[in-house]
Amino acid sequence: MTSDSGSENSPRASAVKVLDVLVALSERGGSHRIVDLAARTELPKATVYRLLQHLVAQGFVVAEPDSTYRIGPRFLGIAAAALSDAPWRKVVRAALESLRTATGLSAHFAQPYGGHLVVVDAAESLDPFGIPVRPGVTSAIEQTAFGQAIFSGTPDAVVRLDDVTHLRSVAAPVFHRTGEVLGAIGVLGTEFSLADQASERIRALVQSAAGDASAVLTTPSFGHRTGTA
Repeated sequence: MTSDSGSENSPRASAVKVLDVLVALSERGGSHRIVDLAARTELPKATVYRLLQHLVAQGFVVAEPDSTYRIGPRFLGIAAAALSDAPWRKVVRAALESLRTATGLSAHFAQPYGGHLVVVDAAESLDPFGIPVRPGVTSAIEQTAFGQAIFSGTPDAVVRLDDVTHLRSVAAPVFHRTGEVLGAIGVLGTEFSLADQASERIRALVQSAAGDASAVLTTPSFGHRTGTA
């Protein structure tokens, strides 16, 4: 017996909907109302409710007393395990923490998929006025310096000002293996915190942090030391 993978009720379609709900829950902090999740996933509220009940039963989502929902311990455990298993994680994490210390800003590492970027690790600034960007946040590749840096083909840092949000991003690519781009490391700030003069100084710091990480990850013996290809 075969199933129609394109059917609205097929296992594949249902799995995609589940993932859409989990992504919507993880992209923003705190708890979420069903109506908001339905709007972000473009799914009917009844469908979102049904999927949430299944996810709660499996431990992937937690239902709060006020009828809101948040990511649950089982999903957090999977995400933490996946990140800790990434062979580049310690190298990139050290670069992020070094960049946060040097700039005072939150430092982020993003990787591409399709036409989007997702933040997979972050070292948040201790400054209460800093711009927080948490892991799981996605954006269109062309919206920030991170995407431009990944596709630039050079190790140079990129500075970009978003005319809509008035946030300025500075990012540089991180390379691994035989010069393949792994992702981009960088910072995000306001026009004030990353004014022209400051952004040039921070641009050099970002490029240095990304370069240091790339130098380790492109070392021929790196994969052998970590047991990865």
